[in-house]
Amino acid sequence: MTTNGATPTNSYAWPCSSRILKVGRRLLELPVAAAFPPRCVLCQRELSTLDVVCDDCVSSLPAFEGPRCQRCNDPVADSSIDLCVRCGTTIHAADRIISLGPYHGSWGRLVCIFKFERERAVGRWLGERMAAALRAAESIGEFSAITFVPMTRRCRRERGFNQAEILAIVIAKQLNVPVVRLLIKTRTTLLQGRLPAAERKTNLQDAFRPLPSEQRRVLLVDDIYTTGATAEECARTLKRGGAQSVVAMTVARA
Repeated sequence: MTTNGATPTNSYAWPCSSRILKVGRRLLELPVAAAFPPRCVLCQRELSTLDVVCDDCVSSLPAFEGPRCQRCNDPVADSSIDLCVRCGTTIHAADRIISLGPYHGSWGRLVCIFKFERERAVGRWLGERMAAALRAAESIGEFSAITFVPMTRRCRRERGFNQAEILAIVIAKQLNVPVVRLLIKTRTTLLQGRLPAAERKTNLQDAFRPLPSEQRRVLLVDDIYTTGATAEECARTLKRGGAQSVVAMTVARA
């Protein structure tokens, strides 16, 4: 009996039950996949299990080439240079920017399939890849919370979901870190990708409001990084709300 009178539980039973459920789900996948063969979302090849992307397409996902800035991942001329000119001469709100790969090619196609074709299984797969990249990254450290770039209620209602939130939930589950809503979008903004670079900062100015929080080291999640205006405005707002450091992560970088 526990101190509050509740029936004691066997802590060993929980991990055992979890493993049994995972094995059971895997065994159930085999006949389902045989009856209704899933296909790779990129090449349409039939898959033997209920997966999303085939091994060949995974191995051919494009990576960043050449030396990169250690903060924003922009290309630099020499591998001996740690920071690009912009990061070396400007104070930024986001302490670091991480992306899985370039937007052109397969990474961009995966984001579009998830975002516009509403394939949430692709979003879960991408979130798992992001979590794996964070585990493998050096000098990242641990996070006290994971949050996401918010949408207005109207935009969320029209799309049906917030793609950044789904990615954040998957990453949080994989890393065993709480996902916390720390930002509110207070007004509708124009699509960043359709604006000239000079107008992107003003488009987002004062578009976000921080929620009360004591989280100090925050991972900010979004789907695409373009000029960095969204990440900067969100990071600036998070730090105004009390965050000490903000690392931004996206699937792809345009």
